[in-house]
Amino acid sequence: MLFYPLHAQIDSLSMDLDFTSRLEADNGYSTLIPEGKKMKADVQSRARIGLNLFMDKLEIRVAAQDARTWGSTSSGNQSESVSFYEAWAKYNFSERFYVKAGRQAISFDNGRIIWESSWGMKGKTFDALRFGYQFNNGSALDLVGFYNSESTRRTDSIDYEFYGIFDGEERTKSVQLLHFESSQDNNFTYSAILMNNVVQKENGSHNSLTTAGLGLKHQFSSVFNISLNAYYQFGKNTANQKKNAYDLDLRLKYSPIPMWDITLGGEWLSGTSYDESADKNNSFSPLYGTSHSFNGYMDYFYSSNHLNGPGLIDLNLKNNFNFNRLGELLLAVHYFSAEQKFHPEYGKYLGTELDLVYGKKFGNNFLFNIGYSQIFYSDNLKVLKNVPNAKDLQNFIWVGLSFKPEFKLL
Repeated sequence: MLFYPLHAQIDSLSMDLDFTSRLEADNGYSTLIPEGKKMKADVQSRARIGLNLFMDKLEIRVAAQDARTWGSTSSGNQSESVSFYEAWAKYNFSERFYVKAGRQAISFDNGRIIWESSWGMKGKTFDALRFGYQFNNGSALDLVGFYNSESTRRTDSIDYEFYGIFDGEERTKSVQLLHFESSQDNNFTYSAILMNNVVQKENGSHNSLTTAGLGLKHQFSSVFNISLNAYYQFGKNTANQKKNAYDLDLRLKYSPIPMWDITLGGEWLSGTSYDESADKNNSFSPLYGTSHSFNGYMDYFYSSNHLNGPGLIDLNLKNNFNFNRLGELLLAVHYFSAEQKFHPEYGKYLGTELDLVYGKKFGNNFLFNIGYSQIFYSDNLKVLKNVPNAKDLQNFIWVGLSFKPEFKLL
């Protein structure tokens, strides 16, 4: 809905389409593969159709999608992977205050805690109730709540309703989230977030796992800025462990010439040592956040893996080149090490990853991408991933096509 400002849409109906396909050649994506295993290739695709209705103070969005691997269903089975990506209604009580309910995309700050993911074909949306208020100076306050149940069947005991679905290694029964974001004032912006996850243990009782965060950004000049995001997690998790974890992400961005952006970054995610007591957990959990844009495109860390582990220190350098009509090029290098020791006989250095991505946009609706990533792993990473006989060459190659037209119907 970022494409459709409220003041420009009165009693209208619009449509947006997303047809994305990506050929992936996996020779070590997400984890090391052993010697003798061949590269695996497949095609992932997404077809998403969204309708947006604006009527007086009411907004409604319904978006259906089919996300699949090519050939995963027979030619006669057309409905196995079809679902609703979004289905929500929003009422604007005024230009400043609204309420929004239903299946919706939610993104805040740098995306580490909660974000709508676009790399995964299925995306990431939430069943939520959201209240928003915008202040006179442009600052915004949001209150979001989830309540999770697997079904309406009353098969649980009389004492509790059990919930069995895990997100980010936590069985979250409900979420309460408060977020504030300032308007830009003298090139300085800040935001704050407080998210409480009510998680359910095996016996049906509940714990609170809370994440508090602060985001700061200062634009020193037209060519240089610094951003810092810091998060702290406390309480108890689903496993009834006492949580004491943090994440620090610092980025310095400099543009020596208009076509070239250099970003020097470092992220420090706390972890749990191999000899920590069983009732403590010091591993930071991104929960509902995106990880693909943080710790390398090969997704070795925090993409459905590495959770409740030894943490991560990621020192990175990213170069973005904009060649105008010729497209854009990203060159990134990541240096990875564990934040805590995960084995008494092995060190913390994990490896170095190289990412190279080229993108070219044709018109307003078609984007072509091609990417190559390679990880230069250490013996420590072989132990962490439990692949003692890893192949020498571990890489990931992909080619993406994306068609995203948007237009008014009425």
